[in-house]
Parts: sequence; structure tokens; C-alpha cells
Amino acid sequence: MASKKPTRDQLELALKSAQKELAVTHLRAFESAKESRRTENWYTRNGGPNADIRTAWRLLTQRHQDLVDSNPWASRAVRVITNNWVGDGIIGSPVGASKRYDQAWNDWADTVDCDHAGLLNWYGLQALIARTTAVRGSCLIRRHIDERMIDQGLVPLRLQVLEPDMLDFSRDDGSRIKFGKQYDREGRLEGYYIRQTHPGETEWNGVKIQSELVPASEILHTYEVNRPGQAIGVPFGSAVLLHLRDIDDIASAMLLKAKIAACFTAFVYSNESGESAAIPALTETLEPGAIEVLPDGKQITFANPPVAPDYVEHQKYHLHAVAAGYGITFEALTGILSDVNFSSGRMGWIEFHRQIAAWRWNLTIPQVMDPVHRWFNDAARLAQVRGPRRMIWTPPRRELIDPAKEIASLIEGVKAGFMSLSEVQRSLGFIPAEVMKELSQDIADARAKGLALSVDGASSQPAVSVEDADVEAP
Repeated sequence: MASKKPTRDQLELALKSAQKELAVTHLRAFESAKESRRTENWYTRNGGPNADIRTAWRLLTQRHQDLVDSNPWASRAVRVITNNWVGDGIIGSPVGASKRYDQAWNDWADTVDCDHAGLLNWYGLQALIARTTAVRGSCLIRRHIDERMIDQGLVPLRLQVLEPDMLDFSRDDGSRIKFGKQYDREGRLEGYYIRQTHPGETEWNGVKIQSELVPASEILHTYEVNRPGQAIGVPFGSAVLLHLRDIDDIASAMLLKAKIAACFTAFVYSNESGESAAIPALTETLEPGAIEVLPDGKQITFANPPVAPDYVEHQKYHLHAVAAGYGITFEALTGILSDVNFSSGRMGWIEFHRQIAAWRWNLTIPQVMDPVHRWFNDAARLAQVRGPRRMIWTPPRRELIDPAKEIASLIEGVKAGFMSLSEVQRSLGFIPAEVMKELSQDIADARAKGLALSVDGASSQPAVSVEDADVEAP
């Protein structure tokens, strides 16, 4: 049976419907790029990777430093980042190094002789570098060669940690010199204009600060690179400075309201008249337990401002934003664990450690650890010590959330060949060569005393210490 042809009215209705649908689709396409009621107060500029930072860096840094010094949440966020980022230190294991080189590295890293200021060892300097990068956006490390250290049996290398303010920002043409960093015509870094003193220590008394051009080979500049061509970093909390300020303001207002409410004051109305009625002058402040006598015709009226609803939930909202801005979890920032269960807490912790791993392997390892290792090798040659070109870096120990399940999972992963035993040991913060050396010695001691350890799968064979073996420890 032939289908019935649509009428003219039906065709016109279908056409109008299609035109309307096309118009709606066009309206929604890239709606945020259109001039509309929702975007009428949205002002933007297409600034380069350094143009926006150039106008905002000083105030961003000053305000973030102020909040870290005075705001408990900003201080806590930076502490959480630093403690998880480097913790008690990222440990280096030279690949194929001699015992003399190993000893020279440990003697340098474990003592304060590596610090130009003589206050921190290598692992303490790592924490200082990470904290400075988080608070002020970037950090400078300057190399110093002190040949007097050779007479003490040490590699003559000292590291001086500097705040980014030591860059001479007045030397900036927006092209070959940016934020006191000089580049060649091909865009490669040539050197840094370093001030003789920190501007915050001298600018207040009008002293003109001199700067000198230091070759790029003598300075390391570490910061998080978010845009190609970016020449300096911004504080980690830049996106949440206003949230932190709002938290302070709201908390101060609520505290003041509570203090006023605690000042129970009695007011006495006097009906006496004449000169015999000695009415004292009214005070302009409230004190707990005060009694005020009011003269005739005087009345006290207190303002009754509206109460901000859900103060706790409002603060939680701001703290969630602060945690997100810093790249950490709400639970790590506040210590509040009542709103999570084991699974959700573990998921948050895993995501947090992904961020930590990104800072370690994309920022700290290539910008600080590997270059410092090259500096150490250069200085070690002056002390007649030859070292390897490669270093394996082991992050700080990661605490297991559910040791029974996680250890069993790691064991199965090694048995299945998904990961190596050394990889597992490094993920837990242990140096594989040291673990194997200590383990072989423990097994040998246990056998000598007639004991059998469960890890000793060949207890019938005499154990051999790594130090006595001909093969190199893994």
C-alpha cells in the first residue's frame, strides 16, 4: 500500500522545527565565547606565558607568603606538600659506583658541609627547596666550589639555596631577558642576573641593589612549568588566595560575635533627677560582668545582624576549594576523616600521590636531583674521585594503608613478573642493594646459629654475604 504524502502544512511545520533545532544548536556551540548576559562581566586578555605573571608575580608572592606565615590552612597545605613531596629526603643510589665514590657521596650528602650556610644536609636542603618552590613559586640553587674541603676528605661542592627574589627583575626586556634571566638568540638560557642581597632586606632603607650576570651552568632554577616559554613559577596557592582570605575574615567575624555574646552586661535605668543623681559617663566598650548605669532618657540598642547560615558547611566548601587549588586532599589539609570511608579515603590518597609523583619526577628529579649529581661528579674529579653518570633516585617511604592486602598484592605482582623486587623495594622507600646486603647477612647469621628464616628458601645451602661474593649486589 502506497504511503500517504505529507500535506503542505506538515512540511512547513517540519521545516520550522528543523530551523529551530539548528538555531538552538548554533546558540549552544561555544556558548562561553559569546557576548551574553552570563558573560557580560567576564573580562579576559590573551597574555603570553610571562606577561600575566610579570604584572602579578610580586603581589602573588607577597600575599601567599603572608598567608603561609599567618593562616593555619595555608601553612598546613605547604607543610603537607613538603612532607609528602620529599619527606625525609629522596635518596640517590649511584649505578655501578666504586666503594670510594659511594663513601664520598654519603659523606657529602649526610653532613651539613654540602650547605653553603652550614645548616642543613642534602636531605634538609631538598625540603627547603620544595618548600620555597611551593611558597614563592620557584627556587634558585647556586653552585660553590670550595677546594679547602678536599683537605678534609670531602668533595668540594657547596649548595646555596636562594629565593627567586634574588633575580634582578629590573633587567627584563620581554624578549632576550625575562625576570632577570638572559637568553641567546635561539632562546637558550645564558645566565642569571643575581642580586648581591635580598631586596626585602635592603629596599626599605633605599639602598640600590647591584646584580651580576652568573652563567647558567652555575645556577639551577626549579619551578612548575604550566605554559611553554614560561620563565618563572607562581606560588602553589595562587588560585585560592581569596578563598584563604575569606576563611580568615569569616572566622574572625564569628569569633568576634562569640566574644561579644560572652560579655553579659547589666544596664540599670535611673529614675532619679537633680544634681544628687551622679551618673557616671558611659563606657564605649563592653567587658564581661560590667554593670552600666544609664541616665534618664538613655537607651541601649544592639545591632542584630543576620546569622550566616551553615557556617561549618560554608567553611568546608572554602577548604575543599583550598585543597583542590593546592593539589592535595581535603582530609590531608584538615585532618577531618569523618566524611570518608576506607574506599573513598584510599581513592583520594591514590590521586594525591599521583600529584606528588608528578612533582617528584617531572620537577624535582630533572630540575634539581640530576643536575646536582652532575655538579657533584664535576667537583669529585677535583678530589680525584670518579663517579658514574647515572643515579637511581628512591623517594621517601610510602606508608601502606592496608599492609596485609597490599603486601600480598605486591608479592603476587613480583611472582607474576608484573614488577621487579627492586621496584617494589624502591616504591616502599628502601634501597634494593642495601636490603639485599642486610638480608644476606641476616640469613648467614641465622644459619650460623641454627635458625631458619622463612625468607631463606635454600636453607640447606650455606649463605654467602654480598661482601664476600664475587658478583655485584643488585
